[in-house]
Amino acid sequence: MTRSLFVMIFFMVCAVQNIHGQESTILTQTEKKGPYQFERIYGVPGKSQEEIFTAIKSWVIKNIKTQATTNYFSDEKDNISTAPAFVVSYGSTVGFKMNIDIKDGRYRLTANDFIFHNLQGIPKRLGDYSGLTVTPGAKKKILNDVDKAFIAIIQSIEAAAKQGTAGKDDW
Repeated sequence: MTRSLFVMIFFMVCAVQNIHGQESTILTQTEKKGPYQFERIYGVPGKSQEEIFTAIKSWVIKNIKTQATTNYFSDEKDNISTAPAFVVSYGSTVGFKMNIDIKDGRYRLTANDFIFHNLQGIPKRLGDYSGLTVTPGAKKKILNDVDKAFIAIIQSIEAAAKQGTAGKDDW
């Protein structure tokens, strides 16, 4: 009985959090209202560090349309850093920092410092819209747009790493 009650309360809390809508399906927060971040390790069996590095480097050069000075490719071919951005609802943009650490047969993709820029160009940490007029529905829509765009990016990188080519730039 106690366990059933606990499970029921847990699902009610989750439902309330989703109704108020600042939850991401892929990004995490280490603390409530803290910055959003992402980290995941991807396996690329049979691919060397150099093959993975070359494929992801090609992907970054082909797909990251921000300033070229934001791209860093290590001489050791074990790290790539970049700062992509994409458009979300209401003509706003979200930029973030992305780091990819590479080893034989795998890579770790981390992303953080997600910054929301409204039409006036005011930068705010994603999820912190203090001082801006943003309705709860708009907040949820922006975060949903971020999830969709970010998922497309990581899937495109994953495909490029596995294929050993730059992949398609359709994200």
